[in-house]
Amino acid sequence: MKSADSDDVISESKERQNTFQEKAYDLTGGVNSCRMQVDLPLATIVRVFAALLAGLAAYKLWPLLLLVFLALLLAVTIHPVVEWLESKKVKRWASLLLVITTLLAVLCFSIALVIPELLDQMGTLSNNFPAIRDEILGRFLPNSFVRQNLSRMFENPGWPEMGTWMGRLIFMGGVALGGVSEFVILLVIACYLMIDGNKIYEWMLAFFSPLNRAKIRISAEEISHVIFGYIAGQAITSILVMIYAYIVLGMLKVPAALPLSIVAGVFDILPILGFFLSTVPACLLALSVSSRTALIVLGLYLLYHVLENYLIVPKVYGKSLRLSTLTVLLGLLAGGLLAGIPGALAALPLVASYSVIERIWLKPFLGKGVSEKHELQKDMEFGEKL
Repeated sequence: MKSADSDDVISESKERQNTFQEKAYDLTGGVNSCRMQVDLPLATIVRVFAALLAGLAAYKLWPLLLLVFLALLLAVTIHPVVEWLESKKVKRWASLLLVITTLLAVLCFSIALVIPELLDQMGTLSNNFPAIRDEILGRFLPNSFVRQNLSRMFENPGWPEMGTWMGRLIFMGGVALGGVSEFVILLVIACYLMIDGNKIYEWMLAFFSPLNRAKIRISAEEISHVIFGYIAGQAITSILVMIYAYIVLGMLKVPAALPLSIVAGVFDILPILGFFLSTVPACLLALSVSSRTALIVLGLYLLYHVLENYLIVPKVYGKSLRLSTLTVLLGLLAGGLLAGIPGALAALPLVASYSVIERIWLKPFLGKGVSEKHELQKDMEFGEKL
């Protein structure tokens, strides 16, 4: 009896051991373990493939998309003028024609007025470049750090090419024609956007729910005010700094006054950094006249920089932009790194539009009172919104 009972106990123990081993084998990935099965519907695969194709198309068409976006900014800037003419009982097609014709006339007049003088001054600068270079270097001690770095800069392979008149003329002519042609294309696209923009806008709105359509309309209205304020303000400040720099450099007999003033106007879109990029070449060429002239140029540039930041910009932009200098600088640098000067021009309206997007679209997803605190901070810094 004891032997039989002992055999039963041993058999039961072996069965338990075998069961434990099977469970352990299953848990460690044995043949009987549960397998995860991923089932991707055909619709999901098609959507992923379509998203990849859309991303590739956007990458390939990026220059065109940027051009269309800049045309949209131009259309938003022109639109208030067209509306004002319509309020004076001028038909829409006539208002568009009048505005676009005026812009083209101003562009052609500016080219006819500026390009000959620009080429003449660049030609004089290239012909006198060796003497100007020696005059600038002579203002510094022979072994000074500044002179050594300036010597390396002037010995750069790009500088001797200034003496090749034909190459410079072809290059500048190509740049001028390219700029004019791009501006004309921008005008044409902007014109079509103003003609058919409302139809396209309403067609796209049909894809959204009534609540989102209302949000989009409010957002578009407020963002258009921001864009208009920025584009108009930037155009005014750039023109003012060009005129100021041309008068200052011309009165002081600094070589290439017109090219330097154009450089000042272009780099005016970059806060802080643009000041240095326009001041350094002006002071260097002023050194070819005298050290005193260079100091005067530096002082007058600094004076204008202070007046622009604390008097001109607040008056011109008003309270429409409401951005800190650091935010503007980072936004412009990011846009410039992505797409050059056009990217820098397009970046700031996008950055300035964030507050509208936050208040209308992101407010429900942010912490309680976050959007209100941001608006209060801006009101304290820039004054209440217009």
